[in-house]
Amino acid sequence: MKKFKNFMKWFATFFLVLLVSLCIYTFVVTDIMKKDYVNVFGYTYFVVATGSMSGTIEVDDIIFVKITDKVAINDIITFKSKDGDIITHRLIKKDGSRYITKGDVNNVIDDAITKEQIIGRVDLIISPSFILKSIAVFLIIFIFLALVNFDSVVKKYIVKGGAEPEPPKIPEAIFTSAAVPTAPQEEHSGLTVTISLDDMEKLNRSHEKEVEQEENIEVLDTEDQFSYLPSKKKASFYREKETVDLVVSILKCKKNNTTKAKMNKKWLTKYQYVYKLCHLLLLKNTEQIVEEINHPPFKEVFDYNLDTVGLTETIRDRIFDMPISVFLRILTYCILYNDEEMFDGVYKILKYKVMFDKNNDFREIKSVDLHTIKQIKTLIQFMKKVSDRFDNKNVFELDKIERLAKIDNY
Repeated sequence: MKKFKNFMKWFATFFLVLLVSLCIYTFVVTDIMKKDYVNVFGYTYFVVATGSMSGTIEVDDIIFVKITDKVAINDIITFKSKDGDIITHRLIKKDGSRYITKGDVNNVIDDAITKEQIIGRVDLIISPSFILKSIAVFLIIFIFLALVNFDSVVKKYIVKGGAEPEPPKIPEAIFTSAAVPTAPQEEHSGLTVTISLDDMEKLNRSHEKEVEQEENIEVLDTEDQFSYLPSKKKASFYREKETVDLVVSILKCKKNNTTKAKMNKKWLTKYQYVYKLCHLLLLKNTEQIVEEINHPPFKEVFDYNLDTVGLTETIRDRIFDMPISVFLRILTYCILYNDEEMFDGVYKILKYKVMFDKNNDFREIKSVDLHTIKQIKTLIQFMKKVSDRFDNKNVFELDKIERLAKIDNY
């Protein structure tokens, strides 16, 4: 099916280019260069205007003429009269260098012509022309639709839904584990921080306002020239924000009766883990990023029903399409809301995407990718603000994590 679609796209593109090129060529030759006809690989074409050849060629028929002066008796030929008119009649007689023609329904013969006046011999007649025009318009529309959205056209007009639906982007097998599905025990320690969810939301809203007011954020690597399209960046930004807001709304609904979150040893480890990933991204330490994601400092949680915890197939696929900065932001919210199932699900999607990221397109920030750099830096700022606001026991240790990330990079 993939080869067929590629062939159809290639054929549609070729046909459309050929058709447009022919129209442009005809316009240039006849309207600009003021020639009587075009020459396309030894052929030209005309639309018949009179009924002098009725029975064989009707009015509005399209004739394709082989450009040649080698014609025989009984051939239908196209020639230019002394008055400059283009005429298509049947050759009925040769008299030395004179050629005698006559329309099939005319009562009199035409004035004799010479070989120099002959344009060529009619090889093909297509009738009626309005059918050809209608087909041409239909083909142009269909080709345009096929090029814009080929898959939708095929499903609606060709296979009509009979084909098997496309599999989801993320196999559900990655969310299952061979471990016994028992709930993990909470890891209590004396280093527990209590975070008010309302205060955290206020902090987040104030932080977002600050980010919107910022025009520029210092970047680690700069280049004189940046190539990006603002419109595409803006659309991408809104889609990323919508995805984050969607996940946060799910977290709020699940924690509707909860007003405070407990940052115990387990959650602090995950918080430090996300913070470290942010710095590794800015440092472009790709190898360490892969190592950290494949071997995190925490255990994955028990099996669960994905739809029940809010990770429907649609949401999973939407998260899968996001850049790594959005993954880290969502993981941060899962930590702050103490939602282990959502954290584990998003983390497994992250791990799955990194597994197939052979060209480092996902896990490495390019120097020109100012948008992603800004998103990572604003997330780091927000995580620091949470630490400054709620850490009264010096347990977040974000400065230490940042130093270790830089040391390992060097």
